[in-house]
Amino acid sequence: MRALGLMGLVVLAATRATAQVAEPPTAELLATADQAWKAGQYDEAFNRYQLVLRRDSTAARAAFRVATVLAWRNDLDHSATLFRHYLRLAPSDDDGRVGLARTLAWAGHYDQALVLIDSVLAAAPGHREATLLAAQTLAWSGNLSGAIARYERWLDTHPNDAVVWSELARTWQWAGRNANARDALRRAAEADPANTEIRAQLAMADAATSPSMEPTISSTDDSDDNRTTTYSLRGGLAAPWSARLLADASYRTAELAALHGTSTTVRASSSWTPMNGRWTLRGDIGAARLDADEGIGTPTVSHLEPLASMRLSGRLTPRLSLGGTASRTAFDETAALIYAGVATTSAGVDGDFALTPRLGIGGGGEWTRLTGGSGPNSRLAGSGAIRWSLRKWVSVAAGVRGFGYQHGATDGYFAPKRYLLSEASSRLRLGGDLGWGMESELGLGDQNITAFDNSRASRFAQRVSARLLYRPTPGMEWGLSGGFTNVASPTAISTADYRSYTVALEGRVRL
Repeated sequence: MRALGLMGLVVLAATRATAQVAEPPTAELLATADQAWKAGQYDEAFNRYQLVLRRDSTAARAAFRVATVLAWRNDLDHSATLFRHYLRLAPSDDDGRVGLARTLAWAGHYDQALVLIDSVLAAAPGHREATLLAAQTLAWSGNLSGAIARYERWLDTHPNDAVVWSELARTWQWAGRNANARDALRRAAEADPANTEIRAQLAMADAATSPSMEPTISSTDDSDDNRTTTYSLRGGLAAPWSARLLADASYRTAELAALHGTSTTVRASSSWTPMNGRWTLRGDIGAARLDADEGIGTPTVSHLEPLASMRLSGRLTPRLSLGGTASRTAFDETAALIYAGVATTSAGVDGDFALTPRLGIGGGGEWTRLTGGSGPNSRLAGSGAIRWSLRKWVSVAAGVRGFGYQHGATDGYFAPKRYLLSEASSRLRLGGDLGWGMESELGLGDQNITAFDNSRASRFAQRVSARLLYRPTPGMEWGLSGGFTNVASPTAISTADYRSYTVALEGRVRL
């Protein structure tokens, strides 16, 4: 037994010695990590740098590069912690402070990031990376005029910096100034003629400022036997105030049994964004002619409704956005509504708050007055949702929305005492700016309806929509979309099980 025990100790010691021999020295491990990093094998380098840090927490280069990869992977809290550790090892290193500032900016801590960046620029005013990050951080925070000023100061002394010209163009786009963005991209292309990415961005900017036509045909059928087909055409061109001037014309035909209606609408719209890009004012004005009859040989009932709307939206803080809307429009989705000549006047507010860069909460409320038909009515509506962006191309949400009317109606619209929908949903978007793309949305939940006689109904709510897109060149787009829902809409006639199906063909042609 003693011999066996002694043999076991010898084997264990040999195993440990073999393991120690198999493990490379820290310097060798660091060298192989550096080679992987230079070769662009960042995952392999990350793993090796982590092993180095486990052995020696004072390995500054390993700490810097692990923190950098953590930021790329959106593990921002751990990245910031490790960058701070690195700065304790190398307190005077500008790259470390810029790295920490970038991580803080990506995490939404814009003020902290700017303090760090400006500390670098105070000692090294010509530090390009810090200058670029300062402008980007200002833009991400919503201070577009400050970002533009920083870009332009750099370009005053570095007029051939194509990357900065392209970043300036992106900021102009966020500010709603497509013409300025196009001019900046032209300077970028002149500075770097071989850059295919800049050339592609310039083609998109040229398309955004060129005249265009957008035809659409859509058809909807529902379980209440409403059938509608809408033909619309939108024309757009660049306006002198650095926005798009749009003209819309649409023609809708609607049927319900023997009831037949048409709605012809024309309107013009545009927007205005002040220099700082924090606020945008959008408005439109037009008119709708509604004609309906109850069958062949019956008199035609006609209505002419003025249309107008205005919306002011803005970003109050880097995390908070608010908006307000006032509008008057024709309620013309079905033949019964066209025949009744119902119009709506609405006022509403909404807001969004970013809890984290990927998690946001939003909500709003609206008051609507309905006129025409059998008499005036009013509706109060509200909604709220929290949305989590898992990736840039997919997000999930949970929300609730509801509305209630002052009294019931017999003019062909859904007017319960109370309606409440609780829903979980997801959005998916695939594809880029050119080529094939797809967008889809799915919602599942529960809807509760209370009528004015206090009877109640509850049923499973579901909706799904999908849109297939093809963009062969900038400024040209074709799309096919379809959807199904059993969620009660304002055009539903009864509280019974409601279903609606929609299909649409749309396009955009650059002139």
